Amino acid sequence: MKRFSQLVPALCIGAFLLLQGCSKTEYEYEKRPYKNIETFALVGYAGDSINATINNGEIIIYWAAETNIPATIKPNIVVSPSATISPASGTEVVFSTATIYTVTAEDGSKQTYRLKPVINHAVPRISQISPNNLHWISGTQVNVSGEYFLSGDTADVHVYAERLSDGFEFDLPIDYTKLTMTNIVANLPEYSDILDTGVHKIRVKIGNRISDEKLVNIRMPDIDFSGLLHLTFENAGQQVSAGDSVTLKFWDDYNGNVSKWYAKKFTKLVIENYQFEANALIQTDSTIKFKIPDYPIDRQPASVILYHINPYYDLTYLAKILSWDAWPIIPVKQ
Repeated sequence: MKRFSQLVPALCIGAFLLLQGCSKTEYEYEKRPYKNIETFALVGYAGDSINATINNGEIIIYWAAETNIPATIKPNIVVSPSATISPASGTEVVFSTATIYTVTAEDGSKQTYRLKPVINHAVPRISQISPNNLHWISGTQVNVSGEYFLSGDTADVHVYAERLSDGFEFDLPIDYTKLTMTNIVANLPEYSDILDTGVHKIRVKIGNRISDEKLVNIRMPDIDFSGLLHLTFENAGQQVSAGDSVTLKFWDDYNGNVSKWYAKKFTKLVIENYQFEANALIQTDSTIKFKIPDYPIDRQPASVILYHINPYYDLTYLAKILSWDAWPIIPVKQ
């Protein structure tokens, strides 16, 4: 009886060890179900290493738009232990959503992953506006210098001006044939009554990405610009004498949008030795009337000189040579 009581514990211990040994053997031979992509890296592209984000069956690679986008890639891929991947790590594949990877676990189960390139478009940046003084009609072209102007569809690139005084915004037409990554050539739009002079903010917009702002001053047209203002006399070809009234007409080819800035604001008119100060001039929106003095002119006149305040608030003058048939016949000194 004593021997039996000693034998029972020994048998129990042996059975326990046997069971433990069997469990360990079964675990060691159980095939693993893991089929994850642990890392997916592009080395040597865009001057740096790019690591993908693995999420919900997608291999997401963020790529800067300003960097050349490759047609194919050769990624370095690490998967779960004992798993395999197809196409294999280092295999050249198309850099698009058409590329699908399949990871096969040790137990034969599979998981697919689709490549998903995401192009990160950079926000445009303005470094300089040249010139920073523009003129309606006479000086409309503006060069916008900066970065990332081609970080998207070319048709989405726009330049806007916002009037500082009231926030009114308008589009500046772009010469798309001259558009580069770092420069935009744009122009002020055709002038209309809703537009005005003053300080404006200039910004570049590409899709929903908006650049920083630079300030420019848009000024009135400069009549010193060749051909902007035309002159003639209503009394052309007529004989005039001392004391007679003579009317000088002026106009432009822009629906009056040039002359309106200067009408009734000329400060002096000079024709040879005739000088007429503002108080001797009767001015309307399109004419300047004055009287012939009681002394003859020194010589047959050729040009009219009109003094005015220019767009930069300086006193200056416009000297305009008129054809012989635009003049009245004025008595000339003998």
